[in-house]
Amino acid sequence: MKGRPLAAALATTLAAGAAAGAQQTAESRPPFTLTLDSAVALAVRGATPVQYARFSAQVAGAEVARSYAQLLPNAAVIGYRTYDRGNQLVGSTAIVPWESRIETMGYQLSTSLNVLGAFSAYPGVRAARETRVAAGYSLARTTQAAALDAEQGYLQVILGRRLVDIARTNDSVSREDVNRVAELVRIGKRPPADLYRAQAQQGADEAAVYDAINRQRADQISLLQLLHVDPRERVTLDDPPLDTAALGPQYTDTAVLAGAALARRADLESADAQVDAKRWGVRRAGAEALPRLSLGFSILADGRVFDQTLLNGSDQITGMQTALAPQVGNQTTTLVSIGLGYDLFNVFRTRVDAQEARVAYAAAQLGAEDVRLQVTGDIARAIGEYDVARQRLFSARTGLAAAQASYDLTAGRFNVGFATILDLITAQAAFAKAREIDAEAVIQISLSKRALAFALGLDPTDRLP
Repeated sequence: MKGRPLAAALATTLAAGAAAGAQQTAESRPPFTLTLDSAVALAVRGATPVQYARFSAQVAGAEVARSYAQLLPNAAVIGYRTYDRGNQLVGSTAIVPWESRIETMGYQLSTSLNVLGAFSAYPGVRAARETRVAAGYSLARTTQAAALDAEQGYLQVILGRRLVDIARTNDSVSREDVNRVAELVRIGKRPPADLYRAQAQQGADEAAVYDAINRQRADQISLLQLLHVDPRERVTLDDPPLDTAALGPQYTDTAVLAGAALARRADLESADAQVDAKRWGVRRAGAEALPRLSLGFSILADGRVFDQTLLNGSDQITGMQTALAPQVGNQTTTLVSIGLGYDLFNVFRTRVDAQEARVAYAAAQLGAEDVRLQVTGDIARAIGEYDVARQRLFSARTGLAAAQASYDLTAGRFNVGFATILDLITAQAAFAKAREIDAEAVIQISLSKRALAFALGLDPTDRLP
């Protein structure tokens, strides 16, 4: 009993050592640079939803090949060799016991084709082909979604890094204010309470730096997990060019954009292809009731050697016999057949299959209609979010200019004794908040344009004119 805890402890120690070694290996490697384009490429290649969609497309392609296989004839090859021994009753006018040993060898080739198979298999072929088309469109849309997720995650990390820089700058300003107030308190121009307020604000700003770093780190880990990259890897992210230019007037008409999206969206194409596949599925279920008209052909070749044939103890084989192997092929039997078959009890299963196919067809129609409504809703939502992002960017730029002017004026008034420490802290906090809002607005308008491209059915990496 003591060996088990010892073995478990040893296994735990070895596992911890292996994990530590892997971590040291990841940390010892030099950092690699990740760009927005490379992040999108990693997401498109390795994202789990994309891989699942790719597997589904491959399965759909295999189903097409399987549906064509139903048109092929059946073929069978049989080889045999037998050895019979014992009493046999032979003769036409009398029953005479024989003691025989007979060796037989031969082969049989047979094939049959359902002449009506093309009529019953064609709906299945069309259903499989439409399913393959739907899977291809689904893969394309899933790839676009993975690219958009990668861009959103990447820009979120960039925003977090900018917020960290803003928090650090604000903390640096707070430290300078503490030093300046401390000097004013020392020479008697400010009361000690102002120094305490400045130190309290500096402590809060320093804590905000740690919070911003933690959020940025969490966002980066989430991005690396999305890209299937080990979060322990040291990664540096390049600043991408952010598109903040205003869109043209053609992007304000919701009806026109919705029409363009309905003609381009891959998920709607996939839904329509699924409707076609289910419609052919209804026909396939109806074709199950067709009879089978089989055309068959078979050829049988064999040979036989009598090793011994005794009648009342006397061997009846007197002449030479041809060897067994050369006989095969010289004696053949050819059979051509045609038959018509119908399974009466198959009608019950056909009715159930047809009912299921009709229900699946109706469900696919509802799904396609939901996708159409989703497309128009996505367009309206994306345009609204872009308008909000554009107005927010304008407000953020205006607010940032006003906050900076207010802070500069308040700092000057504080230096000459016309403003209180509370006025300075308030102006500084407003300036820092304005910088954060401006950074968020820049990222938001860039993301809103990428989301609008995605809603239109374009790749998120495409730049809207």
